Amino acid sequence: MQSVSRFSESSLAAFQVVMKLLMTMLAFFICSMTAQAQVFTNKTTANGLGSNYVRGVYASGSSVYAATNSGLSISSDGGTSFTNKTAANGLGSNDVLGVYASGSSVYAATSNAGGLSGGLSISTNGGTSFTNYTTANGLGSNTVNGVYASGSTIYAATDGGLSISSNGGTSFTNYTTANGLGSDTVRGVYASGSTV
Repeated sequence: MQSVSRFSESSLAAFQVVMKLLMTMLAFFICSMTAQAQVFTNKTTANGLGSNYVRGVYASGSSVYAATNSGLSISSDGGTSFTNKTAANGLGSNDVLGVYASGSSVYAATSNAGGLSGGLSISTNGGTSFTNYTTANGLGSNTVNGVYASGSTIYAATDGGLSISSNGGTSFTNYTTANGLGSDTVRGVYASGSTV
């Protein structure tokens, strides 16, 4: 009886070792297949990007938006070619730090570097033209690092706090460390329902 239980314990241990080895091999196989399936195509100024220095990207369907340090580059063909938008199209600055899009609304977070005003630039026509919003509209700073929107509510992460608009960007209320933020320099923002 004792030899049977020893045999069962050693068989169980051997079985566990074999199963662990099989699971490791399966995981390696899956990772190898996944790695082989990922193919990237690099897009550059040759494809119409404003710059090869891309700070952020957003995609929806076949539309791709690339925030560069020389404008906001927009593709309507899945990234095959881009059209670059600049201050001449209403951006607050050619230095775009972040981008978000929803339907025909495009939000470009710009910096006030280079002597331009910076701010949050909003397009309601798919990026053809932009209206720029600044500290005059309540933004915490004209350097906007990131943006997110849900309906008519817009969240702007700025160097001077988190600015929130509930009227499509016409005016913003700015929140700082006085409201509990860890820092007045906010680098990014996202919201889900009433949670920011």
